[in-house]
Amino acid sequence: MFRQTHFGFDWGELFTGIALILAAIVVLNHPGATMATLTFLFALVAIIRGIAILASFTKLRALTGGLAWISLIAGIFDVLLGLVFLFDLESGAITLAYLFAIWFLVDSIANLVNAGHMREAGTGWFILTLILDIFAVVVSLLLIMQPVVAAVGLIILLATAFFILGVNAILTAFARRQI
Repeated sequence: MFRQTHFGFDWGELFTGIALILAAIVVLNHPGATMATLTFLFALVAIIRGIAILASFTKLRALTGGLAWISLIAGIFDVLLGLVFLFDLESGAITLAYLFAIWFLVDSIANLVNAGHMREAGTGWFILTLILDIFAVVVSLLLIMQPVVAAVGLIILLATAFFILGVNAILTAFARRQI
């Protein structure tokens, strides 16, 4: 009844691709505005993450015991960091690379310390969690050592991602003519 036999040219994908490529150009041409926007977005993410960690603290403590206090500290840190970013965008943008690296390090260590409860999900999940958490700690330490590189890299990676996604969307729009 609802089966479509031909997809046709996808104008939505074409416009999405163009918008993403334009976003990549804007990000590269306006790094200051990009950092301010990222600061605002990180503020929101940090606050939401912190609230989520705090909301699950009781359950995590029941599963992991005494080590859950590390996640409690991480949740409080997330909320406080988010508030700093939200109410002082300029300072937040200047220190974004350091604060992001420290935030990432605190959360990664908290996740690593409390990874034991993942054993109940299975050995594979536990090992995967350990590997990812250790990798996250290493990356966060590298970010702390090179904050300027991290900030510049963040903008370049964002622009690159937008560009690649944009090109992919445009190619998809044309490819769907054949479907």
